[in-house]
Amino acid sequence: MVAMLLSTLSALAKGRTYTRGLHLLISAAVGPVCVLIYPGFSPSLTRTLVSAALVPLPLLLLLGMLPGVRRAEGIQARLLLVPPDENEISLAEEKGLGKRWRTSVWLVARVWLGLLAASLLAQLLSITGTVATAPAVEGTRTVLGLDFPGGYEYIWYLAFVPPLLLLVVVLVVGAGNLQLALSTRLLGPSAAERLADAERRADDLLARNRLAGELHDSIGHALTATVLQASAARELIDADRDFAVRALTAIEEASRRALEDLERTLGYLKEEQQAPESRSARPTLEDIGPLLEASRAAGVTVTCRTTASFDRVPGVVTREAYRIVQESLTNAMKHAPGAAVDIVLDIRDDQLELSVANMLVEAAGRTSGTGKGMRSVRERAALLGGRATAGAESGRWIVSASLPLRLGS
Repeated sequence: MVAMLLSTLSALAKGRTYTRGLHLLISAAVGPVCVLIYPGFSPSLTRTLVSAALVPLPLLLLLGMLPGVRRAEGIQARLLLVPPDENEISLAEEKGLGKRWRTSVWLVARVWLGLLAASLLAQLLSITGTVATAPAVEGTRTVLGLDFPGGYEYIWYLAFVPPLLLLVVVLVVGAGNLQLALSTRLLGPSAAERLADAERRADDLLARNRLAGELHDSIGHALTATVLQASAARELIDADRDFAVRALTAIEEASRRALEDLERTLGYLKEEQQAPESRSARPTLEDIGPLLEASRAAGVTVTCRTTASFDRVPGVVTREAYRIVQESLTNAMKHAPGAAVDIVLDIRDDQLELSVANMLVEAAGRTSGTGKGMRSVRERAALLGGRATAGAESGRWIVSASLPLRLGS
């Protein structure tokens, strides 16, 4: 009980209590304004309140069907009701008359709740004022059918003032919370909007994962090749200067390609959308030559056999295939340094078949890794509807992938 009392009193220090109260008062004013225009106020308070609730009803139902009203109500609710998460109140328009009924219901509920809260608040304040001033006023006053005699002998009335004021605060806070609950229910995202938002978030997450994979594969390969080339150049800089120059040249080229990949990937992360022509093209199997040369410059013996032309390979397939080959080469250079690598590319039965194999190095062994590289390879193949495997077989580590040329088939 004490905790509830403290929580209620603490609401007086929060700005949202007063903005929600303002939202209620704005809602409460709609009915009386309509009654003032037609049919006018009645001497009976009860009849006036009923008229204030019913007269604006057709107008509110019709208004909720108009485009733009839901967005306007959503903006006002976000500003005055102050939801914990503003996305709980949608600003999107509901398309079609059949889907705009929630806005009409919201307008009616808002006006009725505001009218009810304002009426109760007015009566409570009237009673509180009467009780507070009764000891100083002679005579009897009647409020809501209750008689309050006045005079100094009724000074004990003042003991009821704090509870009545607390009841006023409870009414304002409770009505504001109820108004917020109604707004999130009736102005919140619909089931279709929530589904679309979930799909959009899933697409964003997928895009982020793909960008992370791009950085991991391209930058990881460049750094691995650079480390091997720099190490070899350091060992042979005095004995074989020509080799050292070639290694440094390869480091320069690998770093330049990595920088291009980094700039292109970061371009997709910018808030401003770039024009498609301003983005550098992602490498494809047609660009595999420089990749192989960079690996050879790092001291890796690489052979590549292709038995078909890649002209009819879809762009997305040839780009992902390039990344798979790149990651497989990086994997071989890291875990089996010095081992020869054999790459086979072929097209069979509307499938792009590729394999990257290297001998297992017993002395060095296979160092433990995070597994992100092979997971990236499998994810790239799966997104295209294909498959990829990696494992040891007959003393060799083989990465193979089968990618369909007809996507979605």
